[in-house]
Amino acid sequence: MNTHPSRLKRAGLSGLLALGLATAAMPSLIASSHMDAPLVTLDPAANTTDVYAFLTERGGQKYLQVALGVYPHQEPGIGPNKYNFDDNILYQVFISKGADLATGADSIAYQFRFSTTYKSQDTILQSYLGVVNTVGDANQNLTQTYTVTKVVGGQSTVLGNGTVPPNNQGVATPLYNKDNSGDGIAKDGVASVAQLDPYTTQAIATLTGGYRSFAGQREDGFYGDINAIFDLLQLRAGAGNTFDSQGGYNVHMIALEIPVSDLGGDQQVVGVYATTSRRTMQVLSTASGLVPSGEFVQIGRQGNPLFSEALIAIKDKDLYNRTKPTQDNTLFRKYAEQPELAALINAIVFKGTKVAPETGRTDLAGIFIPDLIKVDLSTAAARLTGANADDAGYSRMSVFGGDALTSKVQAGLPGFPTGTIPGGWPNGRRFGDDVIDIAVTAVISDLRTNPLTLRSADGIDNVSSNDSLYSKVFPYAGTPHNGRNTVKNPRPGVWPLVNISTRGLVGVGDQVLIGGLIVRGNAPVRVLVRAQGPSLAAYGVASPVADTTLELFQGTNSIQSNDDWKSTQQAAITATGFAPANDRESAMLVTLSPGVYTMMVRGKAGATGVGIVEAFLVDGM
Repeated sequence: MNTHPSRLKRAGLSGLLALGLATAAMPSLIASSHMDAPLVTLDPAANTTDVYAFLTERGGQKYLQVALGVYPHQEPGIGPNKYNFDDNILYQVFISKGADLATGADSIAYQFRFSTTYKSQDTILQSYLGVVNTVGDANQNLTQTYTVTKVVGGQSTVLGNGTVPPNNQGVATPLYNKDNSGDGIAKDGVASVAQLDPYTTQAIATLTGGYRSFAGQREDGFYGDINAIFDLLQLRAGAGNTFDSQGGYNVHMIALEIPVSDLGGDQQVVGVYATTSRRTMQVLSTASGLVPSGEFVQIGRQGNPLFSEALIAIKDKDLYNRTKPTQDNTLFRKYAEQPELAALINAIVFKGTKVAPETGRTDLAGIFIPDLIKVDLSTAAARLTGANADDAGYSRMSVFGGDALTSKVQAGLPGFPTGTIPGGWPNGRRFGDDVIDIAVTAVISDLRTNPLTLRSADGIDNVSSNDSLYSKVFPYAGTPHNGRNTVKNPRPGVWPLVNISTRGLVGVGDQVLIGGLIVRGNAPVRVLVRAQGPSLAAYGVASPVADTTLELFQGTNSIQSNDDWKSTQQAAITATGFAPANDRESAMLVTLSPGVYTMMVRGKAGATGVGIVEAFLVDGM
C-alpha cells in the first residue's frame, strides 16, 4: 500500500471530511461477507447482503435506483426445492430526507410482500414442469407474485404488483443463457433494454406514479476475497492469484426505480437503508405447519456496506439488526470512533507499525452514524460499469480513481471546483464500486488532519472486478448464473488473454490496420487495448502515422472506440501502466468476456503511416 498524496488530491479527497461523505469511511477490510450477525445467518431469506442506491436519468427524468440483496451464497440450479423470497417476511427499503437525514428517521418506507402459488402440487417437480418460455407460464410451477406499498406518515398507498421470474436452472430456463441454450453460461450484462433477456424484461413491473420494480434471482454483484480477509488477513497478491469469494453464486434481489420528483425534487441529499422483518410469533399446527401471527419485528438491517461486519463487535451485531438508525449514535458510535479493525490492520498487515489511526475516529463516525447510504440527487447521473465498456470517467475506486460529480446543494471538496463530490460510494453505492479498496484506504488514512493524511489501498485484496458483467439498465444487477454451467470463484488461468501485437501500415479506406485477440477461460478479464503511431519515431520507425483512432469489435458489433486516449478513462488507463506515450494515440480499458475480438486502427483525418495495435491483460477475476 503506497502513499500517493498528489494523485489522491487531484481525485478530490482532501475535503471528504468536511463533505460528510468521507470516502468509504467504513473500514471495509472485512467487507460485505453476507454473514455478519449470528442470528440472521440462521435465516437466509431474511439475511440482507448489500444495499445499492444511485442516481440515473431516463427520458429526461431523474430516478433514484435502490436495490436490496437477500439470501446469500445461492448455489445455482439446486433441486428439488429452490431459493425463493419468503411470504412471511416483510422486506422494506427506507428513505430519509430533510431533517430526518441527520437523525436517521424514516421519511418514506417501500414495502415488498410476496405470495407463493403452485400450478400443481401433485408432482415432485416443485419449480419447473417444462421449459419456461414466459414468466409465470404453465411450466413455471412455483410462481411468486408481490405487492409494492409506499408508506408515508402512517398512510399506505399500493403502487402495484409484479411477478418473480424463474431462477436460472439451466435447460428449464434457457433464455437466461448465451445462445438461449440451457447448457450455456449466463448472458452478460447489457447496455440497452432491448438487449435484456426475456425473463428479466417480462419481470420488470411498471407501477403507478412512474415507479418500476423488479424482484428475482440475480448474480451476486459484490466481489472481494472474503476468504483471505477472515483467514487472519493473509491477503493474496500477484497476477492469477485472485479469489472472489462470491464468484459463481447468486442472490435474490429487490430493485425499485423511484422518480426523484416523487421525493420532492433533486435539490437535496437523501439517505437509504433496508430491513427485513418477521412476525413476533409462530404457532406449530399439525394441519398447517408453522403459522405466523402478531406484529412484524425487525430482524435484519443493511445500510452502508461493512458497518456491521467490520465495526460492530459480536455482542452487538444482533442488536444492530434489531434497531433503527435513530439509535446508532447512542449504541454504535463507539465502534466507529475506536475501530478494532484499524488495530488489526496495524498488527497484521503493517507488522506492528501504527499506520491506521486507532482512536478518536470522528471521521468514520461522521459517515456511519446514522448508518444511511447518502445520495446527492442534484448531480448528473452516476457513471456506470458493465456491458463490456465503462461510462467515460467511471472508476471502481469512486473519487479515489478520479470519478467525481458536481453537486448543486453541497459546497463540495475544498480546493476544487465548487460542488465536487465522489462519483460513487460513499455518495450512493453503484454496482461495481470496490467497497473494500475504497474503505480500507479511508481506514489507513487520517481524514481528520489538514491536509489529510492519505494512503492508498487500491488492490488490497487482489480482486478488482466482479466475476460477471453488470447491466447499464434496470435492474442493473447481472444475469443469474446458470445452474448447469457455472464455476465457483472463477479465476482465469495464468494466460487468459491470447493476443497478437500487430504492426503495419495504416492506410485510408479499407486499408486499415487490424489486430485480433482471444480471451480464454470462463470469466471476464480486464484488458487495455492501445493503438500507437507518433511515439514509434523514438524507436527508429520511419513514417509513423501521426494520429490514431481505435475501435474494438466482437464480430460485427462495435464494443468501444477512442480518439486521443486522454479524452476518456485517463486516470484508469494511466493506473494500468500501459498508457500510450503520445496524447494523439488511442487506448481503451474494457472488460471482456471469453471470446474472439478484433481491433481496428485508422489514421485521424486521413493520416497514413506505420502503426501498432496491442492488447494487455490488466487483471483477472
